Amino acid sequence: MIEKIEQRLSENIECIHLEVIDESPNHGGYNGSVSHLKIIIVSDQFIDQSLINRHKLVYKAMGDLVGQIHAISIVSKTSNQWEESNEYPSLSLIHISEPTRLLSISYAVFGVKKK
Repeated sequence: MIEKIEQRLSENIECIHLEVIDESPNHGGYNGSVSHLKIIIVSDQFIDQSLINRHKLVYKAMGDLVGQIHAISIVSKTSNQWEESNEYPSLSLIHISEPTRLLSISYAVFGVKKK
């Protein structure tokens, strides 16, 4: 699953840096399947894009694989933002609920910005 996601993202977004991290073992009820991901993606395609639009690009690139994941945390930065800090202060979480797997979009976005 991780490799498929990396491939889709790389094919559809010009990535300067890409990490797809399986955080599933950190969550209760872990049964060995991929359910929680952190995606760290750096691309200049994100220049002048809002956080929501960056996430939409990531979702579009992932295609049908999105519906197979329970929760996705996305850190999306431009190359300049990444050079300023390759830490994750602009971390945001998009949590996908069950209805998404039924092709209804239902998610919450939480943003944390560094002061």
